[in-house]
Amino acid sequence: MKFGLSTYFLVKKHIKEIVKDILDHGFNTIEISYEIPHSLEMDRDFFKYLKGLKGDGVEFSMHAPFLEINFGSYFEDMRNFSKKRVMEALNFAEIAECSPFVIHPCYSFVRGKAEHIEKKTWENFIEDLKEIVNKGKEKGIEIGLENVQMPFFFFYNMEDFLFLQKEIPELTIALDLGHAYISKSSKGTSSPEESIIEDIKKVGLKNIAHIHLHNNSGKRDDHTIMEGSMDIKKILKFLFENGYDKKVIIESQDFEEYGMDMVMKKIKELGYTLKC
Repeated sequence: MKFGLSTYFLVKKHIKEIVKDILDHGFNTIEISYEIPHSLEMDRDFFKYLKGLKGDGVEFSMHAPFLEINFGSYFEDMRNFSKKRVMEALNFAEIAECSPFVIHPCYSFVRGKAEHIEKKTWENFIEDLKEIVNKGKEKGIEIGLENVQMPFFFFYNMEDFLFLQKEIPELTIALDLGHAYISKSSKGTSSPEESIIEDIKKVGLKNIAHIHLHNNSGKRDDHTIMEGSMDIKKILKFLFENGYDKKVIIESQDFEEYGMDMVMKKIKELGYTLKC
């Protein structure tokens, strides 16, 4: 497993300084979040700079924009705006060979309430997702769809992914462990960690292209590492013992609250020699 950090939760410095800070703390894996405020600081030259770092063994993934984004939306203006933003990010990801490219699923607040609207939104979502996956394939970039913990999103349960994969075989999963933990806890699952592991077995480890790692209380998306009730060790142990060797991106606001050194110490207490 290759552990790295997301830039999304580090907002007090310019994006170039943040990349340098992450590298200075021993990480060679970074997820670039193409989202405000940092996306305002990113241009072609920035991604050429990232590509230059790859020569030193640094690896990048990218999180597509997700604030106010809903490609596949029932509303064409929202759908077109969202797809334009995602494709813009994908074009930049190509320059620095950021892979996988992580995207959030479509959502609809009328799921289960208005069948004809939900059906049309599903059709739009699959059509747009196919277009994004095909464009990624042309660029040599894997597309990972992230599970989201709110049931009005179109990838809430692993069963959602199995349905989508029938339509788009090249689609992979960016498994967000914190989101999965909330989903399981909200259903009253007695052992959320075991249920997450069973889900991984169900979809097949080969379809897990990426991991987002953070903790919470099972009630809200806290994005913490220093605290939380999820047994992270249990899930990481399963992944490690079954040969998962891809990126594990730590998404936590604790880095700015507690400082990177203290959080690094906490991460190492997970009991693994982290390959960063």
